[in-house]
Amino acid sequence: MKYFIRSVKYFFYFAFLTTAIILVLVAIGAVEGNIDTIFEGGYSSLWKIAIFFALVAAVYPKFGFVCRKLETTGSWDDVRNAAVKYFSEKPFKLETETADAVTFRRRDIIAKISKMGEDRITVRKAEDGFAMEGLRKDVITFATGLEYRLPPLNEAQ
Repeated sequence: MKYFIRSVKYFFYFAFLTTAIILVLVAIGAVEGNIDTIFEGGYSSLWKIAIFFALVAAVYPKFGFVCRKLETTGSWDDVRNAAVKYFSEKPFKLETETADAVTFRRRDIIAKISKMGEDRITVRKAEDGFAMEGLRKDVITFATGLEYRLPPLNEAQ
């Protein structure tokens, strides 16, 4: 269900962004305000654009969100404490905490809106260690930073 909701959000996000760009172009006089002159085919082009947005929105959550394993030998308490400290130094705040997961959200309302409320990063116990979930760009950046603060896997060998 989460995947479907994300897809719908991104469909509307793409539609809103395209509409905003077209409105700015009309406002500065770069294009006429007539839909028939903006798009070849006029109103019939809107369905093609909507289908394109739907296709992109249908696959974007698959590539835009990831779950990455953290490369560390630390205990859950070490990982949890390091994550709380690390994210408190970033523009994130602790949202929820359970026995095996901590969730962080952005503090800045503008960043939340620009990410359409999909700004959550979760650090949790996994079957074979620890994992971080969220937007791909954020997870890659923050997982690397968090792993730097934790003991690496090769120390156990």
